[in-house]
Amino acid sequence: MDRSPINDLELRTLLQENLTDDVNNTEIIFKGIKQSYYYEGYEKDAA
Repeated sequence: MDRSPINDLELRTLLQENLTDDVNNTEIIFKGIKQSYYYEGYEKDAA
């Protein structure tokens, strides 16, 4: 990210490899949401 203003090739390559056309797949959507919560430091309720 620090180098992306100078050369965005690395960032574009990483993103391109992980993009999908399957935008209606709920499994992929919820996996992304779950990953986002994990990244932000939230944890699953123990209930």
